[in-house]
Amino acid sequence: MQIIIIGGGGVGSALARLLSNENQDVVVIEKNMELARSINEEMDVMVNYGSGASVVTLEKAGIKNAEMLIAVTEIDEVNIVACMLAKKLNVPITVARVRNPEYYEGSSILTNEQLGVDIFINPERVAAYEIAKIIRTPDVEDVEYFAKGRIKLVSFKVDERSKLVNQPLYKLSLPKECVVAAIERKNGEFIVPGGRDLIFPGDKAYILGKRWVLNDISWIFQKHDSTSLRIVILGGGRIGLQLASMLESNKKNNCNVKLIEKDEAWCEEIASQLNKTLVLQGDATDLSFLEQEEISTADVLVAVTGDDRTNILASVLAKQFGVKKIICEVINHEYIPLFQTIGINHIISPRLLTAAQILKLIRKGEVISMSLIREGKMEILEVNVPPDARVVNKEIQHAGIPKGILIGAILRKDKVIMPRGNDLILAGDHLIVFTSPQMNNQLDRLFSGTGNGSLFNKSEKSGSFFMR
Repeated sequence: MQIIIIGGGGVGSALARLLSNENQDVVVIEKNMELARSINEEMDVMVNYGSGASVVTLEKAGIKNAEMLIAVTEIDEVNIVACMLAKKLNVPITVARVRNPEYYEGSSILTNEQLGVDIFINPERVAAYEIAKIIRTPDVEDVEYFAKGRIKLVSFKVDERSKLVNQPLYKLSLPKECVVAAIERKNGEFIVPGGRDLIFPGDKAYILGKRWVLNDISWIFQKHDSTSLRIVILGGGRIGLQLASMLESNKKNNCNVKLIEKDEAWCEEIASQLNKTLVLQGDATDLSFLEQEEISTADVLVAVTGDDRTNILASVLAKQFGVKKIICEVINHEYIPLFQTIGINHIISPRLLTAAQILKLIRKGEVISMSLIREGKMEILEVNVPPDARVVNKEIQHAGIPKGILIGAILRKDKVIMPRGNDLILAGDHLIVFTSPQMNNQLDRLFSGTGNGSLFNKSEKSGSFFMR
């Protein structure tokens, strides 16, 4: 697929790197000469210097042959103009990074069609949504939903006392409605396990199952019990404000929320937009201030100041205070190993989240949805099985599925099946598949229709929508 990316900043460069690794034909348009030169040297993509809101620049980039244009500059209006021009030049799919909700909510005077945007994305809103999802499940590190919410994935760090450790997976006494779908070793290695693989203390286990089974995971470890979850948000920027608003609007959340913002004038603005959140003016790295506000009593601390160094320092201080769960925003992906080294496992990267959301659009065809884990080291795909796929009418154990690919669940019409080796794969099934990017060719061989080419490289335009 030929894809043009407008803007080579954090989101644009992360997206270009991911798409290049997917063997897509990528052209980046960037008006900053130094940044354009850096991308050209570091990535296997074409780079054009200029403005994405210029017809001349777009034509030089090959807009007439492009199948998708993704505009992710820092300026909403530039992104929208680029999409408008792309639509006039018959580009099938346009994606715009837009922060101002007036452009995509019901208050907008212009429709999506008039704006020329098929899909709106908002990195900060995506990040706030992911953080809220983690907060709602306090016992685990990550949560994902599939099959319209009927299948749930949870991940958590395994300690030496867990009944999961040091025995082959086939011997574990797990409920039949769930399965160990992936293991992340302490050294960062990901494996899609087989029945004889072991989980060791310090590993991170990913368990997939029916939602009702994983809603109560006290059978794995002692469940956190609190009549009211105490949450501290450091930073009142776009992520912090949207997160506080989400927590307020969710009636199921029993939360006591404090938001700490350094800028006094902005504190007043935030306080006027929130109803239940206690807004405080203060420095997130001031030890005496944190002590005064009794940070040690917090169940969850969220560091989203917009500055990596501030987030790191605040997270280290919170860890010293004994905060049970710390969720930290990271802007520069090169800092991710540092966060992991100091024991901060809940890392939210707006850039990578946005890139992953857009990557889902590239993988059309039989791929219904996709999630990326740890910067794309592992992929979770919801795949539709076409009638002429190689695996149709075969038992899983005899379908030629290699190690490194795991069918975690089958959705058959309205029925959710946690499969075993003797379960059949039928045409029309939706499969939840765990794999790594290196296994894409094998996935194509197994699950694509014999006459339909690649599983991942088709593009189909869906209706206009806002990507969470």
